[in-house]
Amino acid sequence: MLNVTDLDLSINGLPILRRVGFDIGEGEVFGLIGESGSGKTMTAYGIMGLTPVGTERGGSVLLDGDNLLQHSEQEMCAVRGRKIGMVFQEPMTALNPLKTIGDQVAETALVHGATDRSEARELARDTLERVGLPSARFPLERYPHELSGGQRQRVVIAMAIALRPRLLIADEPTTALDVTTQAQIIQLLRKLVREDGMALMLITHDLGVVADVADHIAIMKDGEVVEAGEAMTVFRTMTHPYTQRLFEASGHVPARGERGADTTTQLLEVRDVVRDYPLPRTTLFGERRHFRAVDGVSLKIGRGETVGLVGESGCGKSTLTRAILGLDRIQGGSILLDGDVIDAEQEITAGARRKMQVVFQDPYGSFNPRHKVERLVAEPFHLLEERPDRDERRARVETALTNVGLSPADADKYIHEFSGGQRQRVAIARALIIEPELIILDEAVSALDVSIRAQILDLLADLTTRLGISYLFIAHDLSVVRAITDRVLVMQDGRIVEEGDTDIIFSSPQHPYTQTLLAATPSVDRALARRLGTGGPVDGA
Repeated sequence: MLNVTDLDLSINGLPILRRVGFDIGEGEVFGLIGESGSGKTMTAYGIMGLTPVGTERGGSVLLDGDNLLQHSEQEMCAVRGRKIGMVFQEPMTALNPLKTIGDQVAETALVHGATDRSEARELARDTLERVGLPSARFPLERYPHELSGGQRQRVVIAMAIALRPRLLIADEPTTALDVTTQAQIIQLLRKLVREDGMALMLITHDLGVVADVADHIAIMKDGEVVEAGEAMTVFRTMTHPYTQRLFEASGHVPARGERGADTTTQLLEVRDVVRDYPLPRTTLFGERRHFRAVDGVSLKIGRGETVGLVGESGCGKSTLTRAILGLDRIQGGSILLDGDVIDAEQEITAGARRKMQVVFQDPYGSFNPRHKVERLVAEPFHLLEERPDRDERRARVETALTNVGLSPADADKYIHEFSGGQRQRVAIARALIIEPELIILDEAVSALDVSIRAQILDLLADLTTRLGISYLFIAHDLSVVRAITDRVLVMQDGRIVEEGDTDIIFSSPQHPYTQTLLAATPSVDRALARRLGTGGPVDGA
């Protein structure tokens, strides 16, 4: 159905893609795998004709025998949405926050003149029903901000499939989602392929997802396809060295040093913490109700210990993190950090704030793009009673950058000059600059490629060995949690439902919710075992 042959793409004379080629059959799931910068997304944009000004394309892209590279922009506008749909990685940026979900799904039909307005609304209602958003619970009048991340992704999928296109391109559709929501989205995409007979081009760096659902795969590196073929064959043989490195990195476990965690000395202690949020009033003078996001949570972290906190979106992980950081006031319980108390009555002290730092999920969004790295990394110095002078500040910034595997010369660069993995290293350097005792990592590696993720995990393990730093590692990727943590806590609906040593929790989970999370986690080995038993792709993750 789709035949890509010798696709070349350059922007202002700079080669981006070189002789890219693959075929996708009707009703087939095709996985396109590679690291950031390998050319995966540019391949999709080259097929869709969404390339920037100054782009030159060569080769051919045949959709049912029709060469899309020969179409004008006006002709491609008729193809996009009707014959080819696309699901983008971040649903909130793909949706218009000022328009209802019903209007946005209906817009696809209206733009292509497929129906009138009333029929388009009915089409939107039916399509949202197909993707698991029934109108009884999710009226067409809802806005994107009223939905969860997984629900917003379903709206984006509904927009893409409203006119039942021949090809659906999904670019990292599950990267930012928790494991159970990710499994639901992958299962939904697989069901749509089966029901509509359309082809699915799944772009991802998650090898577990691809191993579960893809019929054929292609591995990209530096704008070229280095290995391609039937999924099971590629997974078994892995003839190209780059493919082998990708698979080794996906299951990478960092080496932990000999320095053990001092669990007898508690660095952080959370006791019966409660955090409530007020809900809108239902009547003018009615009683104000509250939503309990964190319900009596207790946890401890010893010096040099790495503790994982896992759970689905909305379970209260980030709310608890904000409370520990002193960004949210708590309504009950207490938080102690090395003797400094953070509770319902006291503001966090400067001493406590100096002892802990945080690394956020999106490193680019946590930096001021107008400042150079030296200033960005030196920001926490304002927490010190005696701030270093200019020469000492420069020396400490260079030391922090060296500790995370960067060059001292990087201090003079801007953040946009770095890759995603390098930006995360800068974020870790900023967290280290005042030598904290606790670092909270909130989904710090979820958006990174497998090889970059392996490097960051090695870095974190090395730092805790050399400097004795404690980590609270918050993630939805359970394979990462298993690789890096000493203990793990499982959170559901604002409560800790299970906790214990990481190996014990993963090998013999006791709580049904923990069992559900582990079963939903994509795994290359588990997927291959299932497929070898069934002889074909499984429906869902």
